[in-house]
Amino acid sequence: MNVLIVDDNASAAELLQELIVLQDHQARCALTAQEAIDAFAQEHFDIALVDLTLPDRPGAEVAQHFRSQAAGRPLLLVAISGYGAGDATGAQAMPFFDHYLQKPIDFDALDRLLAPPATA
Repeated sequence: MNVLIVDDNASAAELLQELIVLQDHQARCALTAQEAIDAFAQEHFDIALVDLTLPDRPGAEVAQHFRSQAAGRPLLLVAISGYGAGDATGAQAMPFFDHYLQKPIDFDALDRLLAPPATA
């Protein structure tokens, strides 16, 4: 899997990147919405972990942009936030994401999202 991590907290993004790489995946960090949009235009990502509160644009707008640019290819969008899914910010963003992980991120839940689909 190739994972894009979008989080304005550089330490948190780098920690996630290290954990994902240890799982034999590729990962790239973007600290702003614009960095993420630029990265998405240059590279194919299977999963995007997007913080809801970025300094230059809401994470939900970033997710909408990614979805519109994915051109029908599979893309798993995961909201990451200190807000709970039941909070107003989290609830408003939910329609744009496939999953929601609250910070601090449960690494077992992240591992399940990164796991390859079971074959029949």
